[in-house]
Amino acid sequence: MSRALPVGLGEVRLSRDQSEQLCVFGLGSCVAVFLYAPSVQAVAAAHVVLPKSPQSSPGDGSEPGRYADRAVPLLIAEMARAGVPKSALRAAIAGGAAVLGFTSAIGEQNIQAVRRELLRLGIPIEQEDVGGSRGRSVIFDAGQRRLDVRVLAAPNVNI
Repeated sequence: MSRALPVGLGEVRLSRDQSEQLCVFGLGSCVAVFLYAPSVQAVAAAHVVLPKSPQSSPGDGSEPGRYADRAVPLLIAEMARAGVPKSALRAAIAGGAAVLGFTSAIGEQNIQAVRRELLRLGIPIEQEDVGGSRGRSVIFDAGQRRLDVRVLAAPNVNI
């Protein structure tokens, strides 16, 4: 039986157990980032809230996944501590919607910031469900290495 491990706003979480599912609930403009390796039993996730950390603030560590420019390198470091080489890593991302008709482009900015960091660090995106105007919740199944997306008032998507 699978066990759900929620990843809250600005959090980073690592799992080495294939029976665990990392979950990010209620994504609007935020982006969930998952790093995994096809042949390794580890997955790491971050719940990115904003694209870029303030230059004047080094961060207190209480929300290490809050900013895309900090979260992605941290996920790579977490996977390295779990024994997963950077060259084996793959990414799955979801979120970044323009919800409630806001004119703010924060969702798109979050998507682009996450993509930019992954590209800069050489991590290919293999699974993706981003943008749109509806919120979503996502579950990464560590055993199947599959991202399940549940969109509000729409059919589920299994990538």
